Amino acid sequence: MKVKQVLVVVLLVVMLGVGYWGSSFAQAPPKQFTPEPTSVLNVKTSEIPKVSELQSEILTATMAPGEVSIWHTHKAPVFAYTISGSYVVDFQSGQPSVTVPAGKAIIEPINLVVRARNPSSTEPATLVLFQVRKPGTAFLDPVSK
Repeated sequence: MKVKQVLVVVLLVVMLGVGYWGSSFAQAPPKQFTPEPTSVLNVKTSEIPKVSELQSEILTATMAPGEVSIWHTHKAPVFAYTISGSYVVDFQSGQPSVTVPAGKAIIEPINLVVRARNPSSTEPATLVLFQVRKPGTAFLDPVSK
């Protein structure tokens, strides 16, 4: 009988211990985390279309080493963030090209003829592109050089 009583006491102690530890874990407050945002682009623009309804689009693009886009325009500004590599925006008007390295962003202006190119011969460039435009409007419009 004594063995049975000892087993019951041990079982009760174990159950109480599990209950105590379980309740202490359940009562632990969640660890608070507030991310610190990092600004990569802070610009003012009046170029967002002024219409009653807008379409927003976020795209990703990877430019192979040495790849060059077609010459094109945008009817609404494009916000471009470089994730890796770098890319260059060339302007057909002759104004200086702009290089956008990883971790940086640019707003590509409207109605200017531009092209994007990856100047690296070895590293791809990965971008996130964001545009808010009038519905039914193309992301870009090709331009013949």
